[in-house]
Amino acid sequence: MAMDSLPLILQEEILLRLDPKSFVMMRCTNKSMEHITKDPSFKSLYWSRKGSSLLHIGVHGSKLACFHPVGDVRPFCSEGPSECICFILGYCSGLILIYIDGCFCVANPLTEKYQFLDYRYMQSKKSIGFAVDQIDKATQRFKIVCITELAGPNRGETMYGFHVSAGNSWKISKTMITCHSSDLRRDMKPVYFQGGLYWLRSDGSIITFNPETEKARLNPTKFDQQVGAKLLLGAGDNSLTLISATEEMVYLYALENIFTDPKWILTRRIKNEPVHQRMLSCWYVEGFDGRHVLVRAKDKIEDVIYGYDLRANTWEVVGVVPGWSDAGLDLYQFKPSWSSVIGLQDQNNGGSMLSFFTKFRSQRRVSVECIMELIHVHFRI
Repeated sequence: MAMDSLPLILQEEILLRLDPKSFVMMRCTNKSMEHITKDPSFKSLYWSRKGSSLLHIGVHGSKLACFHPVGDVRPFCSEGPSECICFILGYCSGLILIYIDGCFCVANPLTEKYQFLDYRYMQSKKSIGFAVDQIDKATQRFKIVCITELAGPNRGETMYGFHVSAGNSWKISKTMITCHSSDLRRDMKPVYFQGGLYWLRSDGSIITFNPETEKARLNPTKFDQQVGAKLLLGAGDNSLTLISATEEMVYLYALENIFTDPKWILTRRIKNEPVHQRMLSCWYVEGFDGRHVLVRAKDKIEDVIYGYDLRANTWEVVGVVPGWSDAGLDLYQFKPSWSSVIGLQDQNNGGSMLSFFTKFRSQRRVSVECIMELIHVHFRI
């Protein structure tokens, strides 16, 4: 029986199970296969099934970013003549948020389109939230949110405000909330989950902001952190997830009843094999994408990223960090998207942009394009 005589749903399921080389070979068999395999939404689905690649850069910024394609522990590093120091502030649904020379840049490495947004006000990297929504099967839109902190009207209170950009301009949201003071966790990136951005505070409470409705609230959650435990806030399949890791164990907690009676419920205990009973100079909990927990273990000889697969219940090496890398990394679990993004421009049609930017700003372009090419080259299917 010919492949194209099968129901479409079966054809797609077979294609989704192929390795990348076989996937490309199937494209060459007939026009039906070519149509399916070149569809942007299907390519995004295909790569999402293959797991996450790793993208990282030094927490203090760097001229070089590193990328580990899914299934390859080797680091591939960006190259280029730019003198600009880059920060990668966020990742969401195939898009990355870069900060370079006082300017934000939203980029889709797979379509090689991007947009610069001037913005000089940033209290810290962790104050920046990045949200991407799928409007339809082939279109996305993004918003950047900067949370601000001011002294409240009463002693011991803090007022939070929000600056929002959808790509064309920045505006100050009318929404402000006032609550008892507690520092935002500066060691933790905000998380975008089911239409909301979430910032964890030192007392365990969470600031929530909806970029679409611009409504905000304080969720008074409590969490008893173990002494010496390392925390990470992430997004699971159906709930916010808090990871608390000691040298012996990794604990996963799901946040239930977030808007009524929020509580952290223990859902998983994992033995911290990469760290347990090893003489390490340092270790970190680096990421969680709903399926894989990432732990980075560094000793005098090697610097390795381990991933724990929640379905297979196994640890494996997913990346080796170059020896010249910073001790601290901003690391993201990357899955590609071929969707069209409102506001992003084609790099090959940027003549007006080049005429507008100064020499410094043209260097920004070079840096951004180097990072995009670093990623794009591994998804040419």
